[in-house]
Amino acid sequence: MCTYTCQSDISLYKELSKRLRFRSTNHISFYIQYQTKASADVPDQSSSSSYFLFQSTEYPKDCQEILRACSNTKNASGVYTIKPAGFPEPFEVYCDNNLGSDGWTVIQRRTNGFINFNRNWDDYKHGFGFLGSEFWLGNEQTAYLTNQKKYQLRMDFTNAVGHSYHVTFDDFRIADEWSQYSIQSLGDEGGNAGPFIEWCPSNTRFANSTCERRCTEPNTCIPSASMESGRCICPDGYMIQERTAYLIVSVDALYKKREVCLIDNRLIHEDDYQCSDDATCQERDGVQRCICNDRFEGDGITCIRKEPRKDCYEIYNTGIHIDGVYTIYPSGWEESGFQVYCEMSTDGGGWTVLQRRRSDSVNFYRVWNAYKDGFESPSGDHWLGNDKIHDLTTQKTYQLKVDLTDSADSQYYALYSRFSIGDEDDKYTLTLGTFSGNAGYNSMGLNSGDPFSTRDRDNDGTDNCNCAQRHQGAWWYPHRYYNDNNNCFKWYGSGYYRHCTYANLNGDFQYSDYRGIFWYKLSGNDCGIAGTKMRIRPVG
Repeated sequence: MCTYTCQSDISLYKELSKRLRFRSTNHISFYIQYQTKASADVPDQSSSSSYFLFQSTEYPKDCQEILRACSNTKNASGVYTIKPAGFPEPFEVYCDNNLGSDGWTVIQRRTNGFINFNRNWDDYKHGFGFLGSEFWLGNEQTAYLTNQKKYQLRMDFTNAVGHSYHVTFDDFRIADEWSQYSIQSLGDEGGNAGPFIEWCPSNTRFANSTCERRCTEPNTCIPSASMESGRCICPDGYMIQERTAYLIVSVDALYKKREVCLIDNRLIHEDDYQCSDDATCQERDGVQRCICNDRFEGDGITCIRKEPRKDCYEIYNTGIHIDGVYTIYPSGWEESGFQVYCEMSTDGGGWTVLQRRRSDSVNFYRVWNAYKDGFESPSGDHWLGNDKIHDLTTQKTYQLKVDLTDSADSQYYALYSRFSIGDEDDKYTLTLGTFSGNAGYNSMGLNSGDPFSTRDRDNDGTDNCNCAQRHQGAWWYPHRYYNDNNNCFKWYGSGYYRHCTYANLNGDFQYSDYRGIFWYKLSGNDCGIAGTKMRIRPVG
């Protein structure tokens, strides 16, 4: 039973000017909403917002799960502990339940400038500030959060005259550090911000200042005719010429040099030159310049592709040793890449996870195309996809480690010195090397040389039996089935106890017989296996 203890009150919410949140919903699909709402009319929450500690065998993955896990919170906003799927340690977040719908996880808040947000990469990676006031949760935390479910992003704003509005995106997800935490998905835009948003022209800033300088009068502060408290102005270091703000490089009596990004991706800087095809002309740190695109490096005029990482082991060798979801670029996937879960902190690190099962939350009784493409998020229970596994295991020589947790919660493993599968034309035929480990029996080794079968693609070759249907899971089934003594993973028919395989890790999670997950001679608990994981790492 979940319980909590009140530790300290929060009284820092009387004058919120900006805040960003996301949440997951109770609908079939999960959403994150990233909000920034600041307002003078936010009620004093100091009496209802508290810090909470949970006593539970498993941490909630986000603030929405906290509401479902513990009703005794009474939907109180406050600081709670969560642990997204795959994140190495639990961490604290602020959960806001006062937005009209509950379960919002605050990932950024800005109130009055108390916290400096002009920070370096590591600060934004790990997060900074105080959950009770201004803070950035951390790109690493947000990456794990947004890759475990489908989330909605919502941003709430309050402008200088007190008008509040919001923007939403219905499918928000960011990448891992290797992909520079780039936005992978936003989805469709919504909200009510249309009448309020006005984009400032290039090089101008929204500010309260009324002083601008012009190229024709560089030494004179010219007051704006506008009496608005906030507007788009040409800031210090820039000058107005006609209606455009230009960056000052040097000033004689008149403006002479300028840097301006044009629509055709050219940068004007004394001479007119073209950014690299692998760069974009954009502003960084107040300067317009050519910036190499993601996965490229250089000065913007010349950009060279970074060497892509083909698997988790290559990422590990760059010095990244934190478990999590990363993007890899195996042979044949150099342009798009795909996401995998990397185990960096166990067994020497650098393991690429192909399959994981920890609960009955994901249905593994699927058709050929589902196993071909893969299904579910790499951060949770999933199958990576046979096409991806083939391309991975044919670029190098890999070993396979199978981790097993039986119904008594005892852990075992089987290690195969070599692992690969064929392509679709070869029916993803399995090849395994020598066996070692404490799993009791080389149960999967008997499947080496067998094709992959699903309930709608019977490749096992046995007469009058579809093994994938019989065993309720896709697997590498042989061109035969076995008749021998009774065992939990056998069925009785035609006077014999029969089975198609000595191991099946993709069976139905709820069964403890031939329809479930099993591994022969696993310390007497062959069937009803409670956890599986298949992971690979290069040999040598």
